[in-house]
Amino acid sequence: MSPDDNSTVGRDTGWTPASPHFHAIVTQCLERQEFMKHIGCRLTAIEPGHVEAQITLDKRHQQHDGLSHGGVIATLADVVAGFSVYTLLTDDQLTVTVDMMISFLEAATGTHLRAVGRVVRHGTTTSFARAEVFACTENKAERLIAIAQATFAVRNRLQNR
Repeated sequence: MSPDDNSTVGRDTGWTPASPHFHAIVTQCLERQEFMKHIGCRLTAIEPGHVEAQITLDKRHQQHDGLSHGGVIATLADVVAGFSVYTLLTDDQLTVTVDMMISFLEAATGTHLRAVGRVVRHGTTTSFARAEVFACTENKAERLIAIAQATFAVRNRLQNR
């Protein structure tokens, strides 16, 4: 689950990662998330304070009227926001979502969803991030369909045992 060729590798995000292994840590975390595999989520960019992901849409992502399910959109927003924070953690830290608010701007149709997560504020115990989710078509047209903001607790891995 490495970034695609169209990734933003090398982007200057203004954030300095606490671990030189941030890319591997995020990639390995996603690989351990069976639900992410089930919905086909793949990362397309991993930079300090910035993560992008994509899901190719099919029937398993639809609600009863054939639109992309809001739960899939919210999950994708949570993933990119949370992993954007993960890129700034030390090797012995983890993060969990404390709260998330999402606004659905329009129904999602198209061939795939693309999401961008960015850290807004990073602290020693909590961090704040935003996510934007886009519905995309085969001709690469994108529509902003959801905006989310979330707060994440930063914890030492030993605290969760």
